Amino acid sequence: MCPVICELRPYQELAYQAIIDSVVNGSGLTFTVEYARQGGKNEVSARVQSTLLALHMWNSFNIVKCSPTFHPQAMISIGRLKATLDGVGYAGVWKSEYGYMVRMGKARAVFLSADRTSRVVGHTAHLLLEIDEAQDVSKEKYSRDFKPMGATTNATTVLYGTAWDSTTLLEETKQTNLELERKD
Repeated sequence: MCPVICELRPYQELAYQAIIDSVVNGSGLTFTVEYARQGGKNEVSARVQSTLLALHMWNSFNIVKCSPTFHPQAMISIGRLKATLDGVGYAGVWKSEYGYMVRMGKARAVFLSADRTSRVVGHTAHLLLEIDEAQDVSKEKYSRDFKPMGATTNATTVLYGTAWDSTTLLEETKQTNLELERKD
């Protein structure tokens, strides 16, 4: 992670812009962002989150991000968002809540575990639903507990991860997206 905010690489910028456009325009698209390990997925995520919190700080809207584990994966994402907010000038503006939320004004980023035993039902993703390391998240857990969080709000969904095998949530969603792209 950069001690100061670094420029996004061109491939990161493309993902960032597409995600922001979908949220701002209310498109409710589903993206798969697949980079090699240490390719900058979490940097893109933190930039998207910080932008959306800043744009919507006067609205009671949520971003929901889940990771396969809370410790350490979700905690790393929380730290990265805080550092990004500080780096772009929002130090002292954001607040930590309950150990798993970052609030800026009325807007919140909520970080949850996608472990099979986690109890997460009840949260709403108004703006964005992010699935980190989606190749390690159970398809059943995603479908039952997380996907409904953004259904009524038409939230944009982003699945981040690394290539694994053809049976993962990430790969199946990527193949669906590629088929939709071919039809377009």
